[in-house]
Amino acid sequence: MSTILLLIISILAPWVVHLAAPRQRALALVGVLAVFLLYGIFAENPLTQWEMWAGLAAGVLTVLFLVGGIGGGGGGRTRAPRTRRPRPSTYDEGNEPTGEI
Repeated sequence: MSTILLLIISILAPWVVHLAAPRQRALALVGVLAVFLLYGIFAENPLTQWEMWAGLAAGVLTVLFLVGGIGGGGGGRTRAPRTRRPRPSTYDEGNEPTGEI
């Protein structure tokens, strides 16, 4: 059971980091490392297990393959640059402040 759990965690770890929002990826990576640390505390050292390394390799390869990094279709979608709408004037014509309170 421990072997299967470590393999599942290792396969899902790259997906967790990849699917996190771009600004949250560092936090997702810290979370994945915390899961491996907890596994190491309560089960056994995952760094010496082949299941961790095989799972990480499989997870990274599936992310790269399905996202299109290795032999995938022609790159990702590119977004058109956003154009800013002009801000409406704070004061309408004829309603300029007079300085009186």
